[in-house]
Amino acid sequence: MLLAVVAVELMAESGLLVGVFLPGSPLVLALGFLAGQGVVEVWAAIPTVAAASALGGQHGFLRGRRRGGPLEQRVTARLGERRARRLDAALEGRAEVAVAVAQCFGVVRTLVPRLAARSGLSHARFTACNVPMAVVWASALVLLGAWSGAAYERVESVVGLMGLPLVAAAAAIVLVVQLIRRRRAARAASDSPGVTPAGANGRPGSSRFR
Repeated sequence: MLLAVVAVELMAESGLLVGVFLPGSPLVLALGFLAGQGVVEVWAAIPTVAAASALGGQHGFLRGRRRGGPLEQRVTARLGERRARRLDAALEGRAEVAVAVAQCFGVVRTLVPRLAARSGLSHARFTACNVPMAVVWASALVLLGAWSGAAYERVESVVGLMGLPLVAAAAAIVLVVQLIRRRRAARAASDSPGVTPAGANGRPGSSRFR
Protein backbone atom coordinates (compact mmCIF):
# COMPACT_ATOMS: atom_id res chain seq x y z
CA MET A 1 0.00 0.00 0.00
CA LEU A 2 2.80 2.41 0.92
CA LEU A 3 4.66 1.70 -2.32
CA ALA A 4 1.47 2.24 -4.33
CA VAL A 5 0.90 5.66 -2.72
CA VAL A 6 4.52 6.66 -3.36
CA ALA A 7 4.28 5.49 -6.98
CA VAL A 8 1.15 7.56 -7.65
CA GLU A 9 2.71 10.65 -6.09
CA LEU A 10 5.95 10.29 -8.08
CA MET A 11 4.08 9.78 -11.35
CA ALA A 12 2.16 12.98 -10.65
CA GLU A 13 5.34 14.81 -9.60
CA SER A 14 7.17 14.07 -12.86
CA GLY A 15 4.21 13.79 -15.22
CA LEU A 16 1.71 16.51 -14.31
CA LEU A 17 2.30 20.25 -14.17
CA VAL A 18 1.04 20.33 -10.59
CA GLY A 19 4.12 18.20 -9.88
CA VAL A 20 6.19 21.36 -9.52
CA PHE A 21 4.50 21.74 -6.12
CA LEU A 22 4.89 18.08 -5.05
CA PRO A 23 7.86 16.54 -3.21
CA GLY A 24 10.03 14.18 -5.22
CA SER A 25 13.51 13.56 -3.84
CA PRO A 26 12.50 14.10 -0.17
CA LEU A 27 9.77 11.49 -0.56
CA VAL A 28 12.20 8.97 -2.05
CA LEU A 29 14.71 9.61 0.74
CA ALA A 30 11.95 9.07 3.31
CA LEU A 31 10.99 5.81 1.59
CA GLY A 32 14.62 4.73 1.70
CA PHE A 33 14.77 5.59 5.41
CA LEU A 34 11.76 3.33 6.01
CA ALA A 35 13.46 0.62 3.96
CA GLY A 36 16.51 0.93 6.21
CA GLN A 37 14.26 0.27 9.20
CA GLY A 38 12.63 -2.74 7.57
CA VAL A 39 9.23 -1.19 6.84
CA VAL A 40 9.59 -1.87 3.10
CA GLU A 41 12.14 -3.85 1.11
CA VAL A 42 14.90 -2.00 -0.74
CA TRP A 43 14.63 -4.39 -3.68
CA ALA A 44 10.94 -3.41 -4.05
CA ALA A 45 11.39 0.32 -3.38
CA ILE A 46 14.01 0.99 -6.08
CA PRO A 47 12.09 -0.40 -9.10
CA THR A 48 8.86 1.17 -7.85
CA VAL A 49 10.42 4.62 -7.63
CA ALA A 50 12.27 4.27 -10.95
CA ALA A 51 9.22 3.02 -12.85
CA ALA A 52 6.88 5.65 -11.40
CA SER A 53 9.22 8.55 -12.17
CA ALA A 54 10.00 7.25 -15.67
CA LEU A 55 6.31 6.75 -16.46
CA GLY A 56 5.54 10.27 -15.29
CA GLY A 57 8.28 11.61 -17.55
CA GLN A 58 6.85 9.64 -20.47
CA HIS A 59 3.44 11.18 -19.86
CA GLY A 60 4.95 14.66 -19.74
CA PHE A 61 6.83 14.05 -22.99
CA LEU A 62 3.71 12.89 -24.81
CA ARG A 63 1.73 15.85 -23.48
CA GLY A 64 4.48 18.16 -24.68
CA ARG A 65 4.16 16.77 -28.19
CA ARG A 66 0.51 17.73 -28.20
CA ARG A 67 1.33 21.18 -26.83
CA GLY A 68 -0.85 20.31 -23.85
CA GLY A 69 -4.21 21.57 -22.67
CA PRO A 70 -5.48 24.77 -21.07
CA LEU A 71 -3.29 24.39 -17.97
CA GLU A 72 -0.08 24.14 -20.02
CA GLN A 73 -1.21 27.04 -22.19
CA ARG A 74 -1.67 29.14 -19.04
CA VAL A 75 1.83 28.21 -17.88
CA THR A 76 3.26 29.22 -21.26
CA ALA A 77 1.29 32.46 -21.10
CA ARG A 78 2.65 33.10 -17.60
CA LEU A 79 6.22 32.53 -18.78
CA GLY A 80 5.64 34.63 -21.87
CA GLU A 81 6.17 33.59 -25.47
CA ARG A 82 9.63 35.12 -25.52
CA ARG A 83 10.82 33.18 -22.49
CA ALA A 84 9.21 29.98 -23.75
CA ARG A 85 11.01 30.38 -27.08
CA ARG A 86 14.25 31.01 -25.21
CA LEU A 87 13.83 27.79 -23.26
CA ASP A 88 13.12 25.90 -26.47
CA ALA A 89 16.26 27.36 -28.04
CA ALA A 90 18.35 26.42 -24.99
CA LEU A 91 17.29 22.79 -25.39
CA GLU A 92 18.02 22.68 -29.10
CA GLY A 93 20.91 20.28 -29.65
CA ARG A 94 21.22 19.60 -25.91
CA ALA A 95 17.86 18.02 -25.17
CA GLU A 96 19.30 14.59 -24.29
CA VAL A 97 21.72 16.04 -21.74
CA ALA A 98 18.95 18.21 -20.29
CA VAL A 99 16.64 15.19 -19.90
CA ALA A 100 19.35 13.21 -18.10
CA VAL A 101 20.35 16.04 -15.75
CA ALA A 102 16.77 17.15 -15.05
CA GLN A 103 15.94 13.76 -13.53
CA CYS A 104 18.05 14.71 -10.51
CA PHE A 105 16.29 18.00 -9.73
CA GLY A 106 12.77 18.89 -8.71
CA VAL A 107 10.61 21.22 -10.83
CA VAL A 108 12.79 20.76 -13.94
CA ARG A 109 12.07 17.03 -13.68
CA THR A 110 8.46 18.03 -14.38
CA LEU A 111 9.06 20.65 -17.07
CA VAL A 112 11.96 19.33 -19.16
CA PRO A 113 10.14 16.31 -20.69
CA ARG A 114 7.55 18.71 -22.16
CA LEU A 115 10.22 21.09 -23.41
CA ALA A 116 12.25 18.20 -24.85
CA ALA A 117 9.21 17.05 -26.83
CA ARG A 118 8.78 20.55 -28.24
CA SER A 119 12.47 20.63 -29.23
CA GLY A 120 11.95 17.76 -31.67
CA LEU A 121 13.70 15.05 -29.63
CA SER A 122 12.45 11.63 -30.71
CA HIS A 123 10.53 9.46 -28.27
CA ALA A 124 13.15 6.69 -28.53
CA ARG A 125 16.02 9.04 -27.65
CA PHE A 126 14.02 10.57 -24.81
CA THR A 127 13.34 7.10 -23.38
CA ALA A 128 17.02 6.15 -23.73
CA CYS A 129 17.92 9.11 -21.47
CA ASN A 130 14.90 9.16 -19.17
CA VAL A 131 14.68 5.51 -18.08
CA PRO A 132 18.36 4.84 -17.16
CA MET A 133 18.59 8.13 -15.24
CA ALA A 134 15.36 7.32 -13.40
CA VAL A 135 16.95 4.03 -12.30
CA VAL A 136 20.16 5.79 -11.20
CA TRP A 137 18.23 8.50 -9.34
CA ALA A 138 15.95 6.00 -7.61
CA SER A 139 18.83 3.71 -6.62
CA ALA A 140 20.97 6.54 -5.23
CA LEU A 141 18.23 8.14 -3.12
CA VAL A 142 16.66 4.92 -1.84
CA LEU A 143 20.07 3.49 -0.86
CA LEU A 144 21.08 6.78 0.80
CA GLY A 145 17.84 6.84 2.75
CA ALA A 146 18.22 3.16 3.66
CA TRP A 147 21.76 3.76 4.90
CA SER A 148 20.60 6.65 7.11
CA GLY A 149 17.73 4.53 8.43
CA ALA A 150 20.05 1.64 9.25
CA ALA A 151 22.55 4.01 10.89
CA TYR A 152 19.81 5.53 13.06
CA GLU A 153 18.68 2.05 14.06
CA ARG A 154 22.22 1.13 15.14
CA VAL A 155 22.56 4.32 17.21
CA GLU A 156 19.16 3.78 18.79
CA SER A 157 20.01 0.17 19.68
CA VAL A 158 23.12 1.39 21.51
CA VAL A 159 21.67 4.35 23.40
CA GLY A 160 18.01 3.37 23.55
CA LEU A 161 15.15 5.87 23.45
CA MET A 162 17.50 8.74 24.23
CA GLY A 163 19.21 8.23 20.86
CA LEU A 164 18.19 11.42 19.13
CA PRO A 165 18.71 13.80 22.10
CA LEU A 166 22.16 12.34 22.74
CA VAL A 167 23.18 12.57 19.11
CA ALA A 168 21.90 16.17 18.98
CA ALA A 169 23.77 17.02 22.20
CA ALA A 170 26.99 15.51 20.82
CA ALA A 171 26.62 17.54 17.62
CA ALA A 172 26.03 20.71 19.67
CA ILE A 173 29.15 20.06 21.78
CA VAL A 174 31.28 19.58 18.67
CA LEU A 175 29.92 22.84 17.23
CA VAL A 176 30.63 24.78 20.45
CA VAL A 177 34.18 23.39 20.65
CA GLN A 178 34.85 24.44 17.06
CA LEU A 179 33.54 27.95 17.73
CA ILE A 180 35.72 28.29 20.86
CA ARG A 181 38.80 27.13 18.94
CA ARG A 182 38.14 29.61 16.15
CA ARG A 183 37.68 32.45 18.65
CA ARG A 184 40.91 31.55 20.46
CA ALA A 185 42.78 31.38 17.16
CA ALA A 186 41.43 34.79 16.16
CA ARG A 187 42.38 36.26 19.56
CA ALA A 188 45.87 34.76 19.34
CA ALA A 189 46.34 36.27 15.90
CA SER A 190 45.27 39.73 17.10
CA ASP A 191 47.54 39.50 20.21
CA SER A 192 50.58 38.25 18.30
CA PRO A 193 53.86 40.27 18.75
CA GLY A 194 53.77 41.34 15.14
CA VAL A 195 50.77 43.59 15.76
CA THR A 196 51.28 44.59 19.44
CA PRO A 197 51.94 48.35 19.80
CA ALA A 198 55.17 49.49 21.39
CA GLY A 199 55.05 49.70 25.15
CA ALA A 200 51.73 47.88 25.56
CA ASN A 201 51.53 46.04 28.93
CA GLY A 202 55.01 47.31 29.72
CA ARG A 203 56.62 45.17 27.06
CA PRO A 204 58.41 46.37 23.97
CA GLY A 205 56.23 45.86 20.93
CA SER A 206 56.93 45.74 17.28
CA SER A 207 56.36 49.30 16.16
CA ARG A 208 57.49 50.77 12.93
CA PHE A 209 59.14 53.56 14.99
CA ARG A 210 61.52 51.14 16.71
